[in-house]
Amino acid sequence: MLILAKLMEEAFSRLRLVPFVGSIFLGIILGQGVLDFIKINEIISFITSLGIVFLLFLAGAEEIGLNEINTDKSVLISSIIQLILPFTLLFLLLYFLKIPNAILLSIPLGMTSVGPLTRLLLDLGISKEKIGVMLFYEGTIVEITSVIIFAIISNFAKNFAITILEILGIILGIFLLSPYIAKALEKIEIYINAREVEFASTISLILIISFISEIFSFNSAISALFLGFLLRDYFKDRKDLLDKLHGFTYGFFEPLFFVSIGLYFTKLNFSILSIGIIITAVIVISKFLAGFISATLVKVPRVINALGTSTKGGVDASLLISALSLGLINRIEYSFSALAISISALLIPLIFKATSGYKVKTRQRNKSLIENKISDILPSLKYVTASCEENLRTVIQKINELGVNAIIVCNERKVLGYISTEELLEIEPSKYEELRACDVELHEIITLYDNENIKKLLDTFREKEVPVIGVLNKDGELVGTVYERDLLRLLLTLKI
Repeated sequence: MLILAKLMEEAFSRLRLVPFVGSIFLGIILGQGVLDFIKINEIISFITSLGIVFLLFLAGAEEIGLNEINTDKSVLISSIIQLILPFTLLFLLLYFLKIPNAILLSIPLGMTSVGPLTRLLLDLGISKEKIGVMLFYEGTIVEITSVIIFAIISNFAKNFAITILEILGIILGIFLLSPYIAKALEKIEIYINAREVEFASTISLILIISFISEIFSFNSAISALFLGFLLRDYFKDRKDLLDKLHGFTYGFFEPLFFVSIGLYFTKLNFSILSIGIIITAVIVISKFLAGFISATLVKVPRVINALGTSTKGGVDASLLISALSLGLINRIEYSFSALAISISALLIPLIFKATSGYKVKTRQRNKSLIENKISDILPSLKYVTASCEENLRTVIQKINELGVNAIIVCNERKVLGYISTEELLEIEPSKYEELRACDVELHEIITLYDNENIKKLLDTFREKEVPVIGVLNKDGELVGTVYERDLLRLLLTLKI
């Protein structure tokens, strides 16, 4: 499933189609929908459940953040239009078709999905332009509001007042608890030196919050989404940790999750296909109308606003599969609804790219920058070392000026090792004047040659987890020092 999912994603990418839709169609073909080759079992259900949790966590941490929402009156009114109009038309359609769970299904079917919207804006190179930012604001408000409404309705069997209090409690927790949880994670990083402790702590927190949510009969995936909101600022300064979560989620859980969306389909027949196509048509028309009508409020071209706020195939699919796993909808309702979302996710970006006038930006420039030699960026990085004969007082002063936690010690450009602040703190301050740099036990320094590429430098920081790397010329002489923080800042400046 994993290998075929990646191959389908590649095939769809080369055809200029939305990659993850390929995985969904693969699941439909392999599952009960067509071939009935792979059946849903406990392992697949477990992976799917975890996949929803981690995908929504990253959606909260990256794609949609409460602190980035534009609460301007025009944006709020525009978002309300985009909530009410599609929901109303889809509810009327499902009610006319005598679908029992019309209200619940109308939410994921009618909402905007910010994940695919973000990818679309990045592909077209307009994510930072006014048009792209405004589309993001509208989609974010619609998505967050839809998630909250879905959480309320999916817990409707309980006391309504209790459900409302739980939802409000989670939202208030985003604002009240975020500094404390972030500080707790930071303290774990400081006091526990085990490898990958930050990664393990984050994974553990996600699983614990999800488990607690299940105990109180609340949707664990939605709790993970709110937890992502809560930790958004924490991840801003931890790009390496976010990269690990990307690999963990998008390399394993995401493709299997989208395949499983197709695996949960019941046997496809004319009724499911026809209802799915009809719902697709109403999704596209209703979302287009809502965006077209509200475009004047946010001062975005009508067609661009109409199509940009119509993107599907992210959190909406997660909510749909959550509803199935909770027993709120049956397999037939799930099948035509998931089919409608999949077709919409495929069509809308194609129409947007064809009619907006924007072209897909190539990423070749990013790749070439990473492949540049280390020597190309050395002039932009600070080069400060300590000599063997310098006393510790001078060494500490240099470390403070650099704002780092280690410094390389060398003797006439010959690297001897590095001193970290950890060792310096263990020495009596009264001895700082008399002790030399070489009197302290030095750590072994990792070095690279200046003709190696930047990617090797990034990989070395990730694999070795060292504070500083020395750069040598062809004669083995030290010509540069690279700190991970300074390197990442430089790469962000260069827009890598």
